[in-house]
Amino acid sequence: MADLGDRKKAMEDQYFQDAERSIKLKSRMDRLLAQWIAGLIGRDDVAGYGAEITDARFKGGGDAGVLSKAISDLQAAGQDVSEQDVAAKMSEFLVEAAGQP
Repeated sequence: MADLGDRKKAMEDQYFQDAERSIKLKSRMDRLLAQWIAGLIGRDDVAGYGAEITDARFKGGGDAGVLSKAISDLQAAGQDVSEQDVAAKMSEFLVEAAGQP
């Protein structure tokens, strides 16, 4: 019986480690995306914009919320960047973020 309890505990621990790793990875990706977009729209406070992107992730449904915020901000600044271009950048930044410590 202890064996089953040990396995359950190990699976729970693995689940939480994976979830934490995913959150950190998405956070690094969001920072890279915020830097890129801030440069395009002329925002000087990249950290502040990064916080807005993070808010969009948690309030707006993950990647879809981030993508929606990014497109909205780019359009408001008069930038002609397509949704596909932003999604491609997000994928690129995800790979880059995965390579960071």
